[in-house]
Amino acid sequence: MATLSSEATAPARSDTESKPARQSLPDELRAIALVGIVVVNAPFIALGLDGFSGSNLGDTLDRIVAFTVTVLAEGKFYLLFSFLFGYSANFIVRAGAANGRRRWRRRLLILAAIGLAHAVFFFIGDILMAYALLGVGLIPLFGRTDRTVLITGATVAVIGALWVGLLVVASFEYPESANTGGELFPDYDPAMAEGGFLAAAEARLSALPVVQLILGSIQWPLAFGAFCLGLVAGRRGFLADPIGDRARFRRMALLGVGVGLPIQVGATLLAFSSGGPDQSGPSFAGLAIAIFTAPILSAGYIGLLGLASSRPSSLLKPLRQAGRASLSIYIGESIVLSTIFCGWGLGLFGDLGALAITVLAIATWVLLVIAMNLWLGRFRQGPLETVVTRFSTPRR
Repeated sequence: MATLSSEATAPARSDTESKPARQSLPDELRAIALVGIVVVNAPFIALGLDGFSGSNLGDTLDRIVAFTVTVLAEGKFYLLFSFLFGYSANFIVRAGAANGRRRWRRRLLILAAIGLAHAVFFFIGDILMAYALLGVGLIPLFGRTDRTVLITGATVAVIGALWVGLLVVASFEYPESANTGGELFPDYDPAMAEGGFLAAAEARLSALPVVQLILGSIQWPLAFGAFCLGLVAGRRGFLADPIGDRARFRRMALLGVGVGLPIQVGATLLAFSSGGPDQSGPSFAGLAIAIFTAPILSAGYIGLLGLASSRPSSLLKPLRQAGRASLSIYIGESIVLSTIFCGWGLGLFGDLGALAITVLAIATWVLLVIAMNLWLGRFRQGPLETVVTRFSTPRR
């Protein structure tokens, strides 16, 4: 996210040194990732803890939309954000002094605080708390070699994959033990649909520990692996020169999309084998395969966007400002969608299908991108980026 990452796409310099040019591709990637994030998050705000499922995908068109969102977005843009988090962390701390690490720790604290408020009041699937916690794991790696960082990230990711594999086996062996989110927390959906602002917050707070534990056991190992990969990529300026690296981005696009997309389609077909995602063994296995092969397609997206960015007339240029304010947009997406769907707002919770939810999610992204472009026409940073910067930057 922007303040997870956007402040630092170039090394910190002293006041006497010339300030290096800002890398544009990371900002463009963040802006595009935000639309992928919101279409994945929207069903969990609009329909409940289970998001899209066989029970709420009765219409053929809605099933097609949910299938497409799962193939193209589920887990892919979360990893892209994680990669960018590690990419920018390198630059925040590169000054090498204790001051850089102190600044990093303060940033993690404020991100955790913002994430907790976000999870309780607007979206229970918040990622900022996870980023803040996993970001602590990067601290001992800042001074390590690239090889050590990559081995550490790969080891954590493999351990996570083995754990999810055990969960898949358990879902086949003990199908009766599988419970949906609605079954674990029967009061959650009614609170979202009919409760006031504080009642909805109380329901989220009650479910938050279990939801974060589930998300953590499945998503966090891969996210930390992406942190480590991004950290090394930042050291090497991987996203600094899209024009000079066109050949590399072309190879990434061909391999990532050519291999990753068919795998995602096959895994999602398995996940939707009973009409939509559910807690059955085959469906859970399909989702697990989709999640742990998502890095392939995520790499393809980086390649495609790197190629697009390298063109003189790139359509991504208008998104650079939005990428600088991606934290504000990420939180803003949840605020807007919660206002639309929760009982304390327009009260559309559970009333719309996958197509309408996805259209609203994309429209929300478009409006916030426009709003942040207008904001940054007058101010140096987005509103939440300013808060994080002021908290994390030590006063002279």
